[in-house]
Amino acid sequence: MSTLTLIYRYGGLTLLTLGSVSSILNLLVFTSSTLRKNPCAICFIAMSIIDLLYLYLSLLLTIFQNGFNMNIGSTNLVFCRSFYYLGLILGALGPTYLIVASIDRTLVTSRNAGTRRKSTRRLAIVCLISLALFWTLFQIHALIYIKIIEIAPEYFICYFQPGAYTVFITYYSLFGVGILPPLLMTIFGFLTVKNIRQIHRPINHSHSSTLNTMTVGRSFTVHSKDRQLIRMLIVEIIIYLIARFPSTIVLIYDQITVNQIKSADRISTEQFIANITYFMGFIDSSVACYTNMIVSKNFRAELKRIFKCR
Repeated sequence: MSTLTLIYRYGGLTLLTLGSVSSILNLLVFTSSTLRKNPCAICFIAMSIIDLLYLYLSLLLTIFQNGFNMNIGSTNLVFCRSFYYLGLILGALGPTYLIVASIDRTLVTSRNAGTRRKSTRRLAIVCLISLALFWTLFQIHALIYIKIIEIAPEYFICYFQPGAYTVFITYYSLFGVGILPPLLMTIFGFLTVKNIRQIHRPINHSHSSTLNTMTVGRSFTVHSKDRQLIRMLIVEIIIYLIARFPSTIVLIYDQITVNQIKSADRISTEQFIANITYFMGFIDSSVACYTNMIVSKNFRAELKRIFKCR
């Protein structure tokens, strides 16, 4: 039994179990009456649903393929295309919703009252639904260009159509998934932290003329609930960056070495590393609840209340 098989068979099932519990507990907490009206909590609800679906679609099928050598999608073209289509949608929605949550926290910590008022439940829901529709339409190419390909005699796999479409998917994975989302998360996360640091500083708006000088304003206070949501969000962003960064490096490396002649051993090593980094990409979808319990007192208290009520 190969190392990769062991990792996906036992490590994959462990991640699936941890992720299922994590997503369900997150949903119980964030849908509680004390949190569900908060725009950021709504984003967390959406992310928890996406994480759960992503684990049971992409991770579970990958466990079957790499852990038990069961290529389920290699015999049915409809299933093959549907698997990739839904996987691409869910894979894009997770980081996109994390970006929406980051933008919301940047708005809610702004020193400008007008900017803070833009952080609303209605706007969050509209953004989440609009982005879901966008990715559902954008990823429709998978229903056309995903094929069942024979890579060896009597050995078929469900994969991207060779040629221009494979090039498109490669660059989409690199820039649309590997670079742009982490960059946006980092930018809005930095802006949120910057806003928080400025919150307790007095705001002086001066208007001078020949007749008078006017100074008004003081900083506002971010509520404890919002502060802890920010803390949970920042930790989620950090974990996402750590879990997804290796895959981005592998994609960049593949593009740099695409025209090099490689030995069979080198190809085998590169494929092994690519599979490991792909596996790491499921970590951030599996641990959110546990990190929330560590960094948020309110989250722990709400979780205790839920279990006591039941």
